[in-house]
Amino acid sequence: MLYGKWRPKGFAEVVGQDHIVRTLKNALATGQVAHAYLFSGPRGTGKTTTARILARAVNCQALRDGEPCNACGPCRAILGGSALDLIEMDAASNRGIDDVRELREKIAYAPSDLARKVYLLDEVHMLTEGAFNALLKTLEEPPPHAIFILATTDLHKVPATIISRCQRYDFHRVPNDAIVDRLAYICDQEGVAVPREGLLAIAVQSRGGLRDAITMLEQAIARYGAAPTVEDIRAALGQVHDPRVEGLVRALLESDLAAALDIARSVADDGLDIARFTRAAVDIVRQLLAAVLRDGSAPDIDDLLALARRRGDAVPLLAAALSELARADFRLDPASPIPLEIACATIILGPAVRPAAAPTVAALAPAATRPAPGASEPPGRAASGAGALSREERFARDLYEHCKMVNPSHAMWLNGSFEVLQMDGDELILGFQRKMPLEKVDTVCRTMVEQQAAAILGREVRLTVKLVEGTGQPKRAPRRGHLVEAVKSMGGRPVGKDS
Repeated sequence: MLYGKWRPKGFAEVVGQDHIVRTLKNALATGQVAHAYLFSGPRGTGKTTTARILARAVNCQALRDGEPCNACGPCRAILGGSALDLIEMDAASNRGIDDVRELREKIAYAPSDLARKVYLLDEVHMLTEGAFNALLKTLEEPPPHAIFILATTDLHKVPATIISRCQRYDFHRVPNDAIVDRLAYICDQEGVAVPREGLLAIAVQSRGGLRDAITMLEQAIARYGAAPTVEDIRAALGQVHDPRVEGLVRALLESDLAAALDIARSVADDGLDIARFTRAAVDIVRQLLAAVLRDGSAPDIDDLLALARRRGDAVPLLAAALSELARADFRLDPASPIPLEIACATIILGPAVRPAAAPTVAALAPAATRPAPGASEPPGRAASGAGALSREERFARDLYEHCKMVNPSHAMWLNGSFEVLQMDGDELILGFQRKMPLEKVDTVCRTMVEQQAAAILGREVRLTVKLVEGTGQPKRAPRRGHLVEAVKSMGGRPVGKDS
């Protein structure tokens, strides 16, 4: 495989992690090697690769400026996979206390073929509580011939007692430009001609994971040969490059619901993957939102950016579009355009048009006569009385709905169990009155909550959870009449003595 063939052999080849490479090389050059390291970060960013380079460096017989020579006996043994003193353990499948006890029993023995034993524990966050406790003492006072390198993609699941005993290095997602440069180098060495625009499409799809990017490149070459076009690359990646994507975003910016519905139906009628089409629209909306917020540019969609800037409510509109398009769920019927139609109607007409269950486009028809955002609205609509939700309550509802679509079993810990204490700035603070849901959200659900909150708010946020007292908290007024208000907003007329 290309990824294995082009795995970096030295620190100089590690892409996008200069802050880590520089520190490790300085430590090796001065002999200040720690007894335990913790590498954390997203998958495919070089954690295991850097760990193996470090293992060679601490055993290299001809180390130069912190770089292993890859020519001496220890370096060749580690590169060839025959070094007995490099012990790699997958903590996802060897996660119990007995596995760690076995490791502890063997660590006291002197190395057999290297100067130092190196223990590489991958996905260390998967260890059980008992296994972490068994590892703790050994990690704190290992024999002088042993070095631990722990790697994880979920740092928040690693106990603080473990983290405090290691030198911690956080691996970042690799920038797109760095991925493109590395892919271009690989293509040149392999005799493959891929347009730089195609390599950029791969980099964007990889979300900062160089390993994923190289795998995607290999798949495209295997499918289309040594000279794939940009369209070939996009087809191999399953990306949608259809002018109707820009047309849909234009319709949303112009509050043209009829045009948006026509586009959604035409995409479905043509047999395209409508979920991928929607994700392509999400990418454009994200690009526009970032450009508007930072007063930047948006290459290839300058006309859409100009249209967005002409709207006084561009930021809330784009944030709403990002939220609604991201929550469109095509799992029940992947060929149906209805989830996309519902999302478009909600963006243009407002959240009141989203029914509570089993929505259909026909149910939205009475609401189509309501004014678009920015137009004059009937008096009293902005404050709908006792049935109105506060800004924090709307966000809490949307956050739960988003998370439920991603992972229903994890989202259950958010169902009515929290209140939003702060949602402005880069910190999201949620308050819980019970300890169990707080702990579950803080550990099991943290990544999901932060990602879905970012999708709703249109910016990255950091989650903080707090335990709040049940007494002393302001009691919310019971919601009465909200169903009646919803019916009226959709053109209905309630009947009965209490209406």
